[in-house]
Amino acid sequence: MRPLLLAEPLTDGVVTVRHWRDEDVPAIVEAVRDPEIPRWTSVPDGYTEADSLAFMADTRRAMRAGERCAFGVVEDGRVAGAIGFPRLSWENARAEVGYWLAAGARGRGLATRAVNLVCAWGFDVCGFHRIELLAATENPASQAVAERAGFAREGVLRDYMLAKGRWLDMVMFSRLAIDTPNVRR
Repeated sequence: MRPLLLAEPLTDGVVTVRHWRDEDVPAIVEAVRDPEIPRWTSVPDGYTEADSLAFMADTRRAMRAGERCAFGVVEDGRVAGAIGFPRLSWENARAEVGYWLAAGARGRGLATRAVNLVCAWGFDVCGFHRIELLAATENPASQAVAERAGFAREGVLRDYMLAKGRWLDMVMFSRLAIDTPNVRR
């Protein structure tokens, strides 16, 4: 395992992916009050500033240890969402990308841009061979992000994730380093 730290923010000129800052806490708490975020992610209902600070501290530790990573997605200097690799397997050169966007940031391609930035970094800098993206069968917006970001749909994993007391079927998407142009290998 190796640290999962950005040498510098990732940007395409529209979206920037960067390390979380303590001053991001109010924006995070406000964004995740939207019920759509806890519905599709592991973010708990009733998320507080204390939860956000604990998340940031644990994330910083996990990133230094190379266990997982999470970053802020920023547009025009404002937090628009989150993205990272919540699960990975160094021995298999594989990671899972996960993300959420605040309500006001959706529908403009920002998630696709952030996914592309993080995946390029994952392939090029981290050396991943395969990046997976799981989207609930009931979440067509997230499935559309996967498709727009060049992920291949592999199939449905039945009752794959327990979320808020109910089992969700998840669509497995993947992207390989060889699917991504300009990856240094």
